[in-house]
Amino acid sequence: MRGKIDKYMPKDFSAVPEEMEQTRSAPVSDSPRLRSPVYAYNDTHLEMRAGCMEYARGLVTIVSLFFVYITIGFFHLSFIALFKFISTPSFSWLLAVIFEVVLAGVFTWLYVKYGFQITRFEMLTQRRLLVRFNRKTQQVYLHRPKYAGGVTVLPWGKFVAEVDAGGTRFPILLAWPPQPGRPNMDLCFVGKACATSGPMRDEWEFIRRYMEEGPEGLPQPRIHSKWPLPWHAFGPVFGGMLGLLLGRREGQPSSGSALDTQQIGKRLLGRLLMLVALVIISPALLTLGLANWLSQLLCWEPRWPKVIREAGQPGKPIPKLTTAEDYDPETCRRLYLNADLWTPKGHDGIAENDNPDEPSDSQ
Repeated sequence: MRGKIDKYMPKDFSAVPEEMEQTRSAPVSDSPRLRSPVYAYNDTHLEMRAGCMEYARGLVTIVSLFFVYITIGFFHLSFIALFKFISTPSFSWLLAVIFEVVLAGVFTWLYVKYGFQITRFEMLTQRRLLVRFNRKTQQVYLHRPKYAGGVTVLPWGKFVAEVDAGGTRFPILLAWPPQPGRPNMDLCFVGKACATSGPMRDEWEFIRRYMEEGPEGLPQPRIHSKWPLPWHAFGPVFGGMLGLLLGRREGQPSSGSALDTQQIGKRLLGRLLMLVALVIISPALLTLGLANWLSQLLCWEPRWPKVIREAGQPGKPIPKLTTAEDYDPETCRRLYLNADLWTPKGHDGIAENDNPDEPSDSQ
């Protein structure tokens, strides 16, 4: 994926506006449709789930619960050893108490110091990442945890989109190159990953037409509930396997041209082997699905700020675009100090202008 991101950082920034204009205006499909969870759809905005690798959610939860279980087990053993020492004092029980308490303390310190922040990738944080496309204000809003950028307001049409990532396990990628006041690149994954790029182009074409032309002529998407329902957790886990088993890979018809007997036999044998594999690994998939659901239950639903909820309504203000100064002073300082990491090699904006206080021509 690094190679796909590198192409958004050309050696000459003058090539970026042309690609951004093509992203916004060039059709990529004749059959626009949405496959991803849609949470709001009206004449003002389109709200979808952002992020990627939803099918793997639950792995961090399983590891976190196992670590917590081990830590609680050491505390439990330390209390048993303490009671034994109190009832029948001996040097061996004293050593057991010290050993168990030290182990419990070490595991607790490791988890609080390093493990808890990893646990918050899936639990005790907002339930999902959101992206909202507002066609009235021509802005894109990203809702992420504070440690991952927080709520961000970005302009529509000032990004480039990667819609040909079929088979990479990554969905559509939107990348906003550095701009004056925002020295860092902003990235956002939208939609669902699939085996081919065709459905991804359909999904992007729906978003593009909605923002450029409006909802007229577009199919009504299905609105998903934001409640943490069980099938929302098991769907991503079992969906890929069932799709392969039933021969319904995204972007490929379930029945194509006439197949000879040998091809039909190979296909049936492949599905039989897939069925056997599904039965064998079903306990693992079930565990992962339960962990996915548990992680959603232990999170809260993200809520947009009032200014974004009212954006696009008559008489309401247009949200200000996010800049580095909107973050805390330390984060702002780090963004500007590391701005060179987002600058292409051989491109020096200050070198083009001897006075750094005056804006360069590229700005």
